[in-house]
Amino acid sequence: MIPTNATAKLFSKTILVTRPAGREKHLCHLIEQAGGSVIHYPVIHIQTLTREEIIKLEELREQLHEYSMAIFISRTAVEQGLRYFPDLPEQLTVVSIGSKTSKSLKQKNIHVDIEAPEHNTESLLEIAEFQPASIQGKQILIFRGIGGRALLGDTLKHRGAKIRYVEIYKRTLPPLHPLTKTQLDSLDAIAVSSNEGLENLVTLMHGIDAIIDIPLVLPSSRTAAEASKYGFKTIISAQNATDEAVLAALEQYFSSPH
Repeated sequence: MIPTNATAKLFSKTILVTRPAGREKHLCHLIEQAGGSVIHYPVIHIQTLTREEIIKLEELREQLHEYSMAIFISRTAVEQGLRYFPDLPEQLTVVSIGSKTSKSLKQKNIHVDIEAPEHNTESLLEIAEFQPASIQGKQILIFRGIGGRALLGDTLKHRGAKIRYVEIYKRTLPPLHPLTKTQLDSLDAIAVSSNEGLENLVTLMHGIDAIIDIPLVLPSSRTAAEASKYGFKTIISAQNATDEAVLAALEQYFSSPH
């Protein structure tokens, strides 16, 4: 049962959730369980590939035996990637960034050999298996969206690995109207999952003026730095991008005097 009394930590609070469609449900549920209400405003649209792009992926299927490692960047990378590569060779070391990514792989009956300890690329690059002595010469597949962040691939190349990106979806700006004044006036916080999500939010709102005073919950110092550049006044840092971490950050913020 959803709490309706004032003891619930998010009682009477309305949170804007900006995750892509289909990615918002669990976070929305957690917020509602904590007594809050949600407006879903998906600032990123997940678009599938063209036929020409799919043909290139199909050609890669015949070459999978040449690779020793597959890194999945996100849940979306798992779900979209396994549409085109349903049978991964046994010799592949499977790596995930984040517990949600690992969960998605396990749901597909794929064993996860290595998980990033802190739900991000930076922590993955710090572990022993990804240092030059271990990674040099390895052929690695990185499953991600088109135009994703370059840090992982660039660093591994610098350490001597051979990288191939498997780009299996596109993130695009959805055709949304800006939030209405009524919606904006109801908001107590906005949850944003990435730098791209933050940029898209600002674009869809035609600038930050209407949202500059609304607290932002962000998953990393990198995204917080971008929000600071835009001029947002209140930035709440979650421990990571998981739904549970976002909820914990919201509850802590609204439980503290400010």
